[in-house]
Amino acid sequence: MKEMDDMLKQVFQDKPIAQESLQRMSSGIMDQILAAPMNFQEQRLLAQRRKVGFIFLGTVVTLSFSLFLLNWFLGPWLSEGLKTIGLWLTANVPFLGYFLGRWDWLIDTIEILANIKLGFEFLWGQYGFSIMGILFVWVLFEGLRSKLNHRVID
Repeated sequence: MKEMDDMLKQVFQDKPIAQESLQRMSSGIMDQILAAPMNFQEQRLLAQRRKVGFIFLGTVVTLSFSLFLLNWFLGPWLSEGLKTIGLWLTANVPFLGYFLGRWDWLIDTIEILANIKLGFEFLWGQYGFSIMGILFVWVLFEGLRSKLNHRVID
């Protein structure tokens, strides 16, 4: 046991390191630093981007989960509301056209909104009847489905 203690004392004895070895080691370290310098500003910017990305991801996950819960618990109520809005839109399209026609002078006076108006008119001209047909079929089949589900079987 005494031999082991003596050997460990020799191994862990503090001996001065040669100056030449220290010089070689420090020059090697400096060569490595100069070969690939680190841009701390870029690293800080990457860390900020990661943080903003995680915040954005957390916000999207939270929003999607809350919308899922909203749909889960309030789905039937929201469905009825959408059916009502769809029926109102399909019943009042001529009235809405008349109402929008009264404000054409205001939209035409604002040059920025003129392109939006042209785009809306183009999209409505292309897809208006398709949207109306989809809404009509959706409201029709939702109504039939709700009546079939509420039927009492003897």
